[in-house]
Amino acid sequence: MPTPRENNNRSDAARRRRPPPPRRPRVRYRWFLALLIVVAVVAFSIFLAQFILASASDLFGLQQRDEDFDIVIPENADISLVTGILSDAGVISQPLTFQLYANFKFSDDDTIHAGEYVFNSNMGYDQIFALLQSGNWRPQTVMLTFIEGMTLGEVADMLDENGVVARDVFIEYLNTAELEYSFMESIPDNPLRFHRLEGYIFPDTYEFYVPERVASVAKKFFDNFDRRISADMYRRMEALDMTLDEVITLASIIQKEAGHPGHKRRVSSVFHNRLGNPGVFPSLESDVTINYVENDIRPFIEDQDIFDAYNTYVAAGLPVGPVSNPGLESITAAMYPSDTPYYFFLTDDAGEFYYAENLTQHERNQRLAAEVNESLQE
Repeated sequence: MPTPRENNNRSDAARRRRPPPPRRPRVRYRWFLALLIVVAVVAFSIFLAQFILASASDLFGLQQRDEDFDIVIPENADISLVTGILSDAGVISQPLTFQLYANFKFSDDDTIHAGEYVFNSNMGYDQIFALLQSGNWRPQTVMLTFIEGMTLGEVADMLDENGVVARDVFIEYLNTAELEYSFMESIPDNPLRFHRLEGYIFPDTYEFYVPERVASVAKKFFDNFDRRISADMYRRMEALDMTLDEVITLASIIQKEAGHPGHKRRVSSVFHNRLGNPGVFPSLESDVTINYVENDIRPFIEDQDIFDAYNTYVAAGLPVGPVSNPGLESITAAMYPSDTPYYFFLTDDAGEFYYAENLTQHERNQRLAAEVNESLQE
């Protein structure tokens, strides 16, 4: 029979022979692994999002610089070679997306014509392929001049008539697109505004592709407007306690009321005097705002609230938005009116302006203008 000492020795030996219990993973290690996975997923998601945005921008030619490139496409060039040539030149920025799009949309039967081409970096992929397949080495362009005082509808008509972009497509884009220009921050989001960006199509001469993407067309107009409105002009608006949109709205009325540069600042003074004395003159009473309602709004919609918001015989102060696209002279006149005591003005059919300080003088001027008009009809 074993002694107690022997039993203790056996127990100690048995304990030494038992395998050690498995070690549990450290909590810190598990958290570190989870964190690495999260970081990897987030990084991949950011990369994927950036790739998608860059691909979309490249596909449609959005937010690209306006730069022409002379490119030579050799004989028997396939999509892979064309992709490399356009990527190296800077026409496209996402060669993988370009090649995938080409393989998806175009078949082996589609011919790529060799030759020397002119591509622009703001072209979309469809425009690039159309150019390569047409064999027209230089895209057709058109120079269009938009004069001061044209309305957005008239601008859209000219673009449509010259094959640049369809009228409805252009107007719909301007009314709905989210455009990132700082000057647009002053434009109120008012449902009574007929054309959101009326007034901001800067009058000038522009060159367009035939046809051209609507986003590219709009960018040319708004880049030009953005360049024309200087820091000094913004400081002047601040001194007048007027927003850019208020200045453009007033300038659009001055543009239509006073075509002659010598009268713009004096006409501006009449409107400024009325705006500064709303108790006596709550309305601007400008006929050109009625013309805008009748010629540019009523043919397309029937909404009395919108009509009234533009009609300065009904609305108090400035209308809800511009009624034309003013030039630099009218914008300057809106900010620097002449110092006059006038609250009324009118013109006769010969183009002569009559100014008045009060209603009595204005009625006398109306009689004088009527006499001139009658004499012109004889």
